[in-house]
Parts: sequence; structure tokens; C-alpha cells
Amino acid sequence: MRMAFGLVSILVTIGVIAWLMHAIYLPDTQASLAAQKKADTFLNQLNGQDDNGVKMEDSYKVFPDSRDDGKLQDLQVTKVLTGGPMDVKFGLQPNDVIIAAIDGHAVRTDLNGLNSDQDGKDAIRDAYTGGGQLIVERGNAQLTLPLAKSTPSPVPPSPTAALSQQQQQTAQKTEKQQEGKSNDGSETGTMNEINQRLH
Repeated sequence: MRMAFGLVSILVTIGVIAWLMHAIYLPDTQASLAAQKKADTFLNQLNGQDDNGVKMEDSYKVFPDSRDDGKLQDLQVTKVLTGGPMDVKFGLQPNDVIIAAIDGHAVRTDLNGLNSDQDGKDAIRDAYTGGGQLIVERGNAQLTLPLAKSTPSPVPPSPTAALSQQQQQTAQKTEKQQEGKSNDGSETGTMNEINQRLH
């Protein structure tokens, strides 16, 4: 009997310890792991790579357009690794034309006029590692990447819904007139309404 009571006491104690660890230590551990992951992501970005170790330079390919004087005009994107650093960070797409890079200190570097395509790639790397932006031409539009997340615009009421409301109001007026009431619901009605009912 004493042995059973002692076993129950041990099990209760273990249960209390497990609950305390779950209630107190687990949230701290989860918060620490989340902070560690955030720090790792930041350090990887500073090193020019994503959390999987893929280097940003290896995640896209460009073709340089040169001016007549031999200087760089822009970089045309020919390939982007899906899920790679340049796709995830900027949303870069094939056929984008990179015309400028903005570093983490909001300093803009226009590619037009740089000495070489490597200078342009260096400016793009600075934008990636510093959490900056890229200015690209996509089709006929000039975009700043990454694109700002837009909130969906409210949907205006459809014309049929507005028509339906108008029909309901007309029907209510007709019902009131048939009941011998005015449009405001009173029993007497106006002289015009009474004359209309008589004729």
C-alpha cells in the first residue's frame, strides 16, 4: 500500500515538473529559437546568401547592355532561380531590366554610366546585403522591388444590387398605398394620394 502511494506521489511530481517545464521553459525556448532564426537570416543576408546557403550571385543571370562609349547602360535579367535569394528577396523575374540599385542607406546607384557590368552587379549585391531595393523596367512599367504589399480595395456595390434596393423601396411604397397609408406610413395620406386611389 505504501509502495503504491509512493509511486503515485512520484508520478504526480513528474507530472507537475513536466507541466512547469511546458508552461515556463517552452515559451522561452520557442522565443529563443525564433530570435536565433531571425538573427541567422540577417547574417545570411549580410553574407549575400539565403537560409539554405544559396549565394545571391548564383540565383540569377544577367546580360549587360553597353552604351556606345563602352560604359554600362543596364542589366537584362535572363534567368532567376525560383525560390532563390533574388526571387525571394526582390521578386526579380526573367526579362526584367535592372536600371538602378538602392543600398541599405538609401543611396541610389544608377547602372547607366558605370564602368562595367561587374560594377552593376556589385551595386545589386549591396542592395541585397543591405536590405535595399532594385529599380527595374518590366514591360512598359518601372517598378521598385520588392513590390509593396497592397491591401485589396473594397468592392463597390454592383449595379444590380443598387437596382434591387430601388425595386424594394418602390414595392414598399406600393404596399403602403394599397393599404391606404401615405408613403410615410400614416393612415390619412396626402390629398394627392387619396385622389390617386379614388381614380
